[in-house]
Amino acid sequence: MLFWRHPLLSHLLVLCQFCGLVLACWPVGLLNRGSPWMLLLCAGGTVLGLYTLWHNPVGNFSVYPEIKPQARLITSGPYRYIRHPMYSALMLMLLGIALYNGHWLNALGLGLVVVAVFNKARIEERLLPALFPDYAAYSARTKRFVPGLY
Repeated sequence: MLFWRHPLLSHLLVLCQFCGLVLACWPVGLLNRGSPWMLLLCAGGTVLGLYTLWHNPVGNFSVYPEIKPQARLITSGPYRYIRHPMYSALMLMLLGIALYNGHWLNALGLGLVVVAVFNKARIEERLLPALFPDYAAYSARTKRFVPGLY
């Protein structure tokens, strides 16, 4: 059995993502050293996250990288430009917080979330082609996290 298919890996990645989220959002004395403009990253991530949820049918979303049996391949809305818009939204929001607070604890949390979502995306992208024959063409024309870049 390959490591990426180990059942505990999904739980570890979700735990890593949750711990990273807590650290990234920790107020650390409400330092607020950065420019308020950094909060625009948070707002942008929030808007992208809400837009993604709006295009994702109820029951199609999970914090675990395994694909639900009733899942559908969504290629409209933000999915037209990137394959993992919810992960992008989360990283964008946490980047804004880390830059605004300027504390190493927030940066550590962001790092944990980045490691978790990159690995979750890799697992999902290994599983999706078996369920959706169109996934190979879709992934060839869209980027993973940042439109036009990556």
